[in-house]
Amino acid sequence: MDAHVFDRFARFYDEDYRHYDEDLDAVVRLATDLGGPVLELGCGTGRVLVPLARTQLPLTGVDISPALLEIARGKLGRAAARVNLVQADMRTLDLPAKDFAFAFCVSNTFMHLTDPSAQMDALHRAAAHLAPGGLLLLDLFHPDVARWIEVHGVKELADRWTRADGTQVLKWSVRTVDLAAQLLETLFLYEEISPAGQITSTPCAFTLRYLWRHEAELMVAAAGLTVEAVWGDFEGSPYGDHSDHLILLATKPAA
Repeated sequence: MDAHVFDRFARFYDEDYRHYDEDLDAVVRLATDLGGPVLELGCGTGRVLVPLARTQLPLTGVDISPALLEIARGKLGRAAARVNLVQADMRTLDLPAKDFAFAFCVSNTFMHLTDPSAQMDALHRAAAHLAPGGLLLLDLFHPDVARWIEVHGVKELADRWTRADGTQVLKWSVRTVDLAAQLLETLFLYEEISPAGQITSTPCAFTLRYLWRHEAELMVAAAGLTVEAVWGDFEGSPYGDHSDHLILLATKPAA
């Protein structure tokens, strides 16, 4: 989980997530119901923090990438004055405040921690920052092993878009899976084609360690939290074979 990987990805992030908002209503609703303060682990460019800021709740966003945080600061505008943005590693996070009513980690960010001990470290740190009775939401993807085997090593066109200046962007994806280690190696290659035909390629490679449901539940419990629900989507549907997400909601026991 190196900052430079995400710094390299920073200028494509908002374009890449331009159509993705399925988690926003649920996160904002939970934050509003629980009150605050609210902690986002892996806040990126502020995709979720910006709508959360409208609730007026006290917010803290943590990310390892200074480039992503700088974009978030700009998008928050005036609200940045009351949102605490912190550059830190979630494995070693130690904020002064340990009274968060709600903490969340979405968009598969947790899986950028590529071994179980690192994932446990992050869960322990998340639990340490929750107030008694506080809630952690952890958003992972459902492991689609059959699909990964089918596309193993194949270069696919994952997305394309055109910027206001006429530049075309093609996003290519290459995935390889290590089933024994539960690792998904991913290369995103962004090709920018200017109106004059000049092509610039930016590779962004990263590794994800995916989790199975009961493994994830056991890890969350080992961090001292009580799993309250497991969702398959942000509508709160039960997790099942055809779910796109593996979403855990867990509370910190009252002292």
